[in-house]
Amino acid sequence: MMRYFIQLALTATCLVSLPVHIAGQNLVPNGGFEELDASCQFGISYDGVADWRSLACGATPGYAHACNNSLGNGSGVPQGGLGYQQAHGGDAFIMSVPYFTDSQGGVPDGNPQEYANVDLTQPLDAGQLYCLRFWMNLADSTCYRTSVFHARVGYGVPSLCTNADTAWDDLAQATFDISAVDTAEWTMFETEFIANGGETNLTLGAFQTVDEIESTFLADHIQLLGALVAAYFIDDVELWACQVGINQAGADQQFSLYPNPADVSVTVSYAGPGFTRVELYDVVGQLITPATWSASRSASGQSTFDTSGIPSGRYVVRVMRRGPQA
Repeated sequence: MMRYFIQLALTATCLVSLPVHIAGQNLVPNGGFEELDASCQFGISYDGVADWRSLACGATPGYAHACNNSLGNGSGVPQGGLGYQQAHGGDAFIMSVPYFTDSQGGVPDGNPQEYANVDLTQPLDAGQLYCLRFWMNLADSTCYRTSVFHARVGYGVPSLCTNADTAWDDLAQATFDISAVDTAEWTMFETEFIANGGETNLTLGAFQTVDEIESTFLADHIQLLGALVAAYFIDDVELWACQVGINQAGADQQFSLYPNPADVSVTVSYAGPGFTRVELYDVVGQLITPATWSASRSASGQSTFDTSGIPSGRYVVRVMRRGPQA
């Protein structure tokens, strides 16, 4: 009889804000781009998004928010200037442009230098394995499709400027193949890396320039943004300690998963109050567990689930907990 294994990764979701940090929580503030620093009465752009910044020598990412729907300025959700798209979560998302050509506004062709940058809520711990995840969608009216996107976790705000962004290729913690991203559904990207220690800042963008960029022409929509561009939407950015154990979580906030990889069953063990639900997702973020798999916490503090009917592959196990009110 052929045997197979599924590779699992454990994450945590806090349903209520906690007064103290616990391992596994999202270290990216405002990862869904919902919170604003400015009023939406007259329209909001990326500059009004709380916590996030563009780099001083780079272009500003695009931004869409449902509060712009009535303004007719093409930056609403779901009806935006580049097509119809619901946010992956909430009412907002940003737009990254990894490729320009035939620009009319002084932006160097093929070198948009458009990066989304944010300070993490706390420095990373040396030797800890971290998970980074975000969701991406191709704009309906994009002119080009590209193939590469990057993430860099570093120390402070990057200062590389004009035509020097190619140097970031070797500094990125992750290089993502985005060639299969389409306009229909949001695609999840996730990676893992071990922190050197003390990293405080995340930058998302395409760290390539001019002839480094692989592009495929799709259609001419130059009137929309004054250039032929590759336009991608980004939403729900998360960075968390993806191996959570006693040392990270503390005696009242422990959980673990075994065996991993799993064959016919997997056990999720948790200690402390407030654990409410366990769910299984595939690599594109779809909930695949039936009602018999998703379960409330057992009296013994363990839940064992049958994995024999799940195809071989990599999955995310999400353990949700409800903590005390902040």
